[in-house]
Amino acid sequence: MNDFIIDNISRQIEMGVSTDICFCFGTGKNEKYLRELNEEYHFFKRIIALEHPRFIMQYQSAKKQFYIDKYITHFRNIGL
Repeated sequence: MNDFIIDNISRQIEMGVSTDICFCFGTGKNEKYLRELNEEYHFFKRIIALEHPRFIMQYQSAKKQFYIDKYITHFRNIGL
């Protein structure tokens, strides 16, 4: 699995994807895994972890507007 993910990220970077900021959808295992990969391969200058949409809808649906605003704030801060 690691080889597939490393290859996939590498291919996207070769296509010209910006590596200044990476958004990680997931603040638990996803974030930990991506940060460990990044420590080894130095894909990205900065990783911003955001709560996974499934987590929000399953466990925090009453607060979903908070998370929507959080996403928008982060995306706007980088010019998306």
